[in-house]
Amino acid sequence: MKKASTKKSMKTGFTYFIAATALFAVQFMFYMKGSTVLEIMDFSGWLFFVTSCVSHAACFALVPFLLLFTPFGLFGRRRTGGVLMTAGVSLLSIFIFLNMQVYDIYRFHINGFVINMLTSDGAGEIFKFDTMLYVKEIAFFLLLIAVCTCLWIAVLRYSERVKRSALWSATGIILACTLFAHLFFVYAEFNLKQTVINCKKMIPYYFPLKARTLLRDLGFTPPNGHFSSEGIGTASGEIIYPLHPLKAAAELSREQCPNIVLILIDSWNKRSLTPECMPNTYAYAKDNLWFDNHVSSANRTIGGVLGLFFAIPSYYWDIFDEHNVSPVFIDRMLELGYRCQVYPSAEISYFVPFERVIFNKIKGVNTSTEGATVYERDRRVTENFIADLNKQAGSGQPFFSMLFYDLPHSFELPEDKLTRFTPSDKYIDYTKLNNDTDPTPVFNLYRNCCYQTDIFVGQALKAIEESGVADNTIVIITGDHGQEFNENKKNYWGHPSNFSIWQIGVPLICHFNGNERPVGRRTYRTTHYDIVPTLMTEALGVANPPSDYSMGRLLSDSTSRKWHTMSKYESIVFLLDNDTILEKTSSDGIEITDARLNIVDGYHVNAKEFNAAIKNLNRFLK
Repeated sequence: MKKASTKKSMKTGFTYFIAATALFAVQFMFYMKGSTVLEIMDFSGWLFFVTSCVSHAACFALVPFLLLFTPFGLFGRRRTGGVLMTAGVSLLSIFIFLNMQVYDIYRFHINGFVINMLTSDGAGEIFKFDTMLYVKEIAFFLLLIAVCTCLWIAVLRYSERVKRSALWSATGIILACTLFAHLFFVYAEFNLKQTVINCKKMIPYYFPLKARTLLRDLGFTPPNGHFSSEGIGTASGEIIYPLHPLKAAAELSREQCPNIVLILIDSWNKRSLTPECMPNTYAYAKDNLWFDNHVSSANRTIGGVLGLFFAIPSYYWDIFDEHNVSPVFIDRMLELGYRCQVYPSAEISYFVPFERVIFNKIKGVNTSTEGATVYERDRRVTENFIADLNKQAGSGQPFFSMLFYDLPHSFELPEDKLTRFTPSDKYIDYTKLNNDTDPTPVFNLYRNCCYQTDIFVGQALKAIEESGVADNTIVIITGDHGQEFNENKKNYWGHPSNFSIWQIGVPLICHFNGNERPVGRRTYRTTHYDIVPTLMTEALGVANPPSDYSMGRLLSDSTSRKWHTMSKYESIVFLLDNDTILEKTSSDGIEITDARLNIVDGYHVNAKEFNAAIKNLNRFLK
């Protein structure tokens, strides 16, 4: 009797496992909705995607079946096990749904970075969600719980009618899908079949079988030749930064050291720099050097700020943190007696502590600014800078100040400030954004934020002029990264989901002290890695070539920036000619898209140039 009860219970639980597998597989298939891969999908791509969804869904469903149901089902307690398994399946279904929303926005899955974003102390200063968004999310959660519960009730009622042959057939289908998906990925990944490689990325935490190295050892040759995987991922080992000790071209007196003011605008879309949206900044750009083809060192704040200060990619972030390395730019200013201060709107310890990695040698550095709203904090950033500027003027001590505005990133303004550009959304409902969304109200909300930021920037620039230090002050205005509003029509919104110009391209405006340098607009490519070498060479008296401490050049150097290097978690991204994007993962995979994010199949990569770029990336490691 007990044996019969156990068989009955296990059959019920296994039937629910099959049903949960089907549910998860359908959810995974929805990840394809709005994907750019749809444009190049072929039969083999669809076959791989569907079989992978089924295979991976079974892996998800197997967890609650084995851990929550089986311990009770073996003793005939199927109802207890069923309640626990239903709870587990419901939680996994909710997680898959939430992850799909993250993937729709950022094109990566929930990971430690996302969790840190949402749980760190500064999260409330960055993310503002409307009450209705919470209501909608909870409604979806309840719907998914209801679906999972109804599935269990149906299985409990009808499982005895399910023939064992049907369960064996379902099991055979799952095993066949698993075997095919893994073996086909071995072939597709080795031959760089983009439909399959991109489908794999859509499925969360899916790691199919790879045999690239084995196939090479057996004498097979990949279509793009040999690429060295050395140095892909996160830098490790001993750091050599700078490559040679810094040498001064000449000794500088305090009077010869210009003040340096860096104004950073978080998530700055290039289309906002117009006389209507940002009149003060636009006028300043026209009267000074305006680099109109400038790109950041990343598509997110961490890499953008680190790349600007260190002049090398955030690939080195962990090793800098581990070895307590300071930017040579800051070291040089402190050596020359600069007073350095930071005025951040959002807390700079958010994500990764900038005060520990970048500003670790600056005593008394500001890590946050008081204020209940982003608008209040941005306003106080300006006020605090002006107050310190008035104290500093006439002291004879050079200073470095960084103002970091957050309004364009936050999409948060008082309602009475939303009238400059209409129609304007009051907040961003990310669940409604898709490829058919009219971007006008969203972009107008963003432009209203930029307009208020421009008022603060104008006040800071006016204070510099009125304080009497303008003639001996270098002012640099740029962004940490861009902000996309579906300009490429690929359903990308915000950042950091791709490396097209809309997410890495930002304005760069430079005012240099003195009248030696001509003003005007420059259209050749410049990068964040070029800013520090220019300041070190032309303002801080450093004689070393930029290659000793950076991957940049002087801003006045108009030669090509091909193979511009950026980091993305475990990947390295290169910007090639015509803004073609090459992404190389630590597992030796490669993805290539054109400037508008269309997947390029069969693109020929010069292996010699590629390996030279990897070698250049690693040159600060022993």
